[in-house]
Amino acid sequence: MSDDKKDGKLEFNNAYKGLFHFLWTDKRIPKQINTLLETVHPSNLLEFGCGLGYFLEFVENNGVKATGIDFSSVAIEKAKKRLDKNTNKPILLEGDVTNLQFDDNQYDCILDIGCFHSLDGNDEKKYIIEAHRVLKPNGTLLIWSLKKSFADNVKINPEHIKNISKENFVLEKAEFTRRRLAGSYWYWLKKFV
Repeated sequence: MSDDKKDGKLEFNNAYKGLFHFLWTDKRIPKQINTLLETVHPSNLLEFGCGLGYFLEFVENNGVKATGIDFSSVAIEKAKKRLDKNTNKPILLEGDVTNLQFDDNQYDCILDIGCFHSLDGNDEKKYIIEAHRVLKPNGTLLIWSLKKSFADNVKINPEHIKNISKENFVLEKAEFTRRRLAGSYWYWLKKFV
């Protein structure tokens, strides 16, 4: 693991140990998740950067087998503790979205609400390759991202998403939003077969 990744992991773990993570932790379920469930009808879903697991909990309670992965061991531990008494429990794993430990063609959908904009350009490419690998044919990748990368200050817009994913996905739709008051986009991508 590079020094930058180690530093980033430490920062996220420290944020989840305190209250700083509430700047991005959100319990409100975006309408796009309902739309995803209603239009794609997935049997399973993987969430990148699942944090405390609020979106996974919603998905699991709607009959979809949910798995979440997060870089932060502290976030995963807190999510497991928070969801411990639930009947329907998502699978929660610590891991790296640029180096997934899953089989090929395993998931109907991938959901990412706030992970992509934390990556630098090199990791964005690895992320796209890994998302493509673990999604089933015609699988859907739904990304919510701020308009700028935290890692290298690159503008993230529909053109950037098309360029970074053009060998693996079709960008079906990009919706501008002000989720959390910040200018951002929802990106709906479909895996090339």
